[in-house]
Amino acid sequence: MVIVTVAMGRWQLDRAQMREERSERYDSLAKLAPVAIGGERIDAGRLDYHRVSARGRWLTEYGIYLDNQVYQGQAGFDIYMPLRLDGSDLCVMVNRGWVAAGRDRAHLPEIKTRGGSVEIVGTVQLPARFKELGPTFQEGRIWENVTLERLTAWSGLSLQPVIIQQTDDAGDGLIRDWPRPDSGADRNRGYAFQWFAFAALACLLWAYHFFRRGSPDVE
Repeated sequence: MVIVTVAMGRWQLDRAQMREERSERYDSLAKLAPVAIGGERIDAGRLDYHRVSARGRWLTEYGIYLDNQVYQGQAGFDIYMPLRLDGSDLCVMVNRGWVAAGRDRAHLPEIKTRGGSVEIVGTVQLPARFKELGPTFQEGRIWENVTLERLTAWSGLSLQPVIIQQTDDAGDGLIRDWPRPDSGADRNRGYAFQWFAFAALACLLWAYHFFRRGSPDVE
């Protein structure tokens, strides 16, 4: 028990350190000028957390509402929409921001979208991966998870291997109050303290029963 709980505590401390290192990298990259994403396929690993810019046209027909996104206690959606890059058939998927869900989920909130060529600025996020038991096919515009593989299969679009979290003010009413990459480091340290407390409790219980067993009062 002691070995397991101490190992879990150390794992949580490692997680906290990883988040803090990610935060330091995020702060250093935020000082750099945005990297322009154009019509050539990019190396995703080299741009994680970099500020980027992209110019193209919104493909509103492929807009996705990512479900179960909560902002300040209110349920809503993150809006994912592909931007077809100018002068190319390549698109880049953009998380445009958060919008409240409203009372009737049968009527999705309308998203203000500028026509023509637009330029957006944001931060690169490498796509998350999910393990799911059900089929990956989606019906409708409300999705539980968003992956580039699923978006490519669903839309038929050729996508850059990254997702951009948009940060500039586009005047569309969407909220872009993105959490920092170090969010949760204090929580990991709190979990580590709990695991170490369990280890200490296990030691105390072992010592109590060990010495009590050797007491002459115990038959």
